[in-house]
Amino acid sequence: MRVVSLINGSLLSEKAALYAVYYAKQLKLNLTFIHIESNDSMKKVIQSVENLELQAQKQGVKTEFITLKSLSKLKKFVENKGIDIIFCSTRQNHSILDKSFVKKLISEKIKADLAIIKIVQIAKVENINSILLPIRETRLSVKKFALMEVFAKVYNAKVEIYSLDKISAKKLSNITSKDIKQKLQEVLFKLRHYIKMFHINNISFAIKHDFSLSQGDRVKEHIAKHNYDLAIIGAHKDDNSIFNKKHPIDILFKIPLINTLYFIPHKD
Repeated sequence: MRVVSLINGSLLSEKAALYAVYYAKQLKLNLTFIHIESNDSMKKVIQSVENLELQAQKQGVKTEFITLKSLSKLKKFVENKGIDIIFCSTRQNHSILDKSFVKKLISEKIKADLAIIKIVQIAKVENINSILLPIRETRLSVKKFALMEVFAKVYNAKVEIYSLDKISAKKLSNITSKDIKQKLQEVLFKLRHYIKMFHINNISFAIKHDFSLSQGDRVKEHIAKHNYDLAIIGAHKDDNSIFNKKHPIDILFKIPLINTLYFIPHKD
């Protein structure tokens, strides 16, 4: 099993690939840097690879670099090599919804988890002290939790799970302190197995809950009030919904306030 990071020679691509380096380090996996042939400057691609290989060497991660002609070739490579996860960056001013390389990558339905990275603060890539994991109600998959744990361990970062319930304006106006307390207790109970894993793995964590009219907007407000270094958000249950601009979670990736990882797990 190995990790793949797609690179194109840009600074953002290179920095996003560092997440793959640290991920591979924590799990003691080999890392393959892949460039899909295009109009990218090969001089810049090679320079990025050299920089990344140096960083990987410092972290004790074994690497290799290959080029492939197309995404269909990548799909075959993944099927033959047993790839755990693919890391890929997208430009800061691009949405996950754009007709871009990233959207084409998602559409290929490659048999591996995808981690789509949007970099906002370059300096935060190698200096993560706090990770935000926003979830709808108590919907938290084992795969997303495991991904978050990897980063929490390798960076020795604190984690906050931020649970949100979307309710109507009328119900929100009638919420009492008793309702808030009861809901938090319900959230803690339903997430109790994940709480056990935090303790077992000695990860510092907090679990918070809010009611809101708009989940995406409320999370952005929450991020603006606190000092997080990375947000991990999950794909929706329906594969097609990641292209639905009206989905509340998409606002977190479209115009992020902090470095954001959009996790799309492969359906085994």
